[in-house]
Amino acid sequence: MDPMRKILADWTQEVPESEIRRLLKSKTKYYLAGGLPGNLPTKIFPEILRELADYYDSDEQNVINEFQYGPTAGIPSLRKVLAERIRRRDKIDYISGAEDWEKILITTGSQQAIYIALDILINPGDIVVTPSPAYLGFVTAIVKKRGHVVTAPTDSEGLIPEYVEDTIIKAEKKFGRKVKILYVVEDSDNPKGTTLPFRRREQLYNIAEEHDVIILSDSAYKEMQFEERIPSLKTLDKDNSRVIYASSSSKEAAPLRIGYTFMPDRLHYEAEKSKGYLDLCTPTITQRIAELYYVKYIDKELPTILQKYKRQKEAAYNALLDTFPEGEYTNPTGGFFIWWQPKDEKALTFDVNKFNQEILLPNEILVVPGSAFYPPSGHSYDPEARKIEHLKVIRGGMRIGYSLLPKEMIDVGVRKLGKLLSENL
Repeated sequence: MDPMRKILADWTQEVPESEIRRLLKSKTKYYLAGGLPGNLPTKIFPEILRELADYYDSDEQNVINEFQYGPTAGIPSLRKVLAERIRRRDKIDYISGAEDWEKILITTGSQQAIYIALDILINPGDIVVTPSPAYLGFVTAIVKKRGHVVTAPTDSEGLIPEYVEDTIIKAEKKFGRKVKILYVVEDSDNPKGTTLPFRRREQLYNIAEEHDVIILSDSAYKEMQFEERIPSLKTLDKDNSRVIYASSSSKEAAPLRIGYTFMPDRLHYEAEKSKGYLDLCTPTITQRIAELYYVKYIDKELPTILQKYKRQKEAAYNALLDTFPEGEYTNPTGGFFIWWQPKDEKALTFDVNKFNQEILLPNEILVVPGSAFYPPSGHSYDPEARKIEHLKVIRGGMRIGYSLLPKEMIDVGVRKLGKLLSENL
């Protein structure tokens, strides 16, 4: 046995390296794996940096003030801008930049926001209900925190409320513990790309109210919507007591690593305390860049960026329709990903990990295997048996990313992928 294992925390042996982080090390021509933004406002950021340089050059005190530790919750000016933005963008009419900005907590990416939520809510053994499949950065973090993951079924519209409620009831009965969190990605879910209709959002909110469950709404793709945005779950949370809203600038301005969260009042203080122990504060300079970007540029730049992503999605989707074998797939209205899986038992048995390594990589193609979007341990709700069973993993599924490459390369890459799938499935 490696002597180092004796001194390492148990979770280091239980939680594997992120599959996407591992795949990022592979250089391929047709990279359809990680959700790397391919359409960034490259001309805008140099302009913002020049503007900030002039500001710092004009008065030494400006440098002293901002090249310094900042407030743990984030600089007030950015928090005001983001409070006003989510009021307008997400139709959350009970928050405003003028009066409620102190309810916004700036985080180092929305990954930190969802980790903080787990940090302040989850004790060992507490239950978290997630979609099946779900964002790997969340499900693995639950296991790291010693929480218990129970996955609930999804379809082409995302989580199915009827099954979510039964999952909560059956999980609490089976394990004798409270379901603390229901994890939801409302818009362009990662990995499937599905968007919850408003009627399902209402149903999920009512279920959470009925069973006293906190909803963690991961809204990382809120800005990346090709169609009209649907009002957020947070709009239903009129007394700000049920929904943790987490969002990010990382899809439209990835290098800044600016996330932000609007939490129930009863949780905000504990969240700020947790963040203080994680990183003291998010860097002030990146917050200032984000502030200028949101105030002066994003609404001018975003329509062009979204049109590019929409064309890239259409290239991937049309190539899939033309070349893939029979299966189940999504047609996203935003975000970075399409999900595909074989029909019937092959969804469970086809080994996409092996297919990736032995077939796709030699052909300069890479996708993310569906198995990456399940926790290292946990349980699943079986809608046919209506009970909680051992974790069910869709190993034959795959996430196809269309965010990075030009649409012409996406078309070629996805067609090659479809041909290879047809030959090997």
